[in-house]
Amino acid sequence: MENGLKETLKQARRDASRQVLAQIAAVIEDRPDLSYRRIGEHFGVGTSLVVQAAKEAGLKRPRGSGSPAFRKPTK
Repeated sequence: MENGLKETLKQARRDASRQVLAQIAAVIEDRPDLSYRRIGEHFGVGTSLVVQAAKEAGLKRPRGSGSPAFRKPTK
């Protein structure tokens, strides 16, 4: 493969990866009711990638049963 084409493909893959991580981070922020597992299922990725997206975006959630993803809706 031509070296220039190889570098172009690498850059395209990095850009696509950044876009997906940004989309995942947006869902984490907009939908605190969804667990990381459910967000990962929605995007077809594992929870580790969802955690990576949150970390890179500087997002954190409460841990354990107090997490918004595990709270029952109030009536």
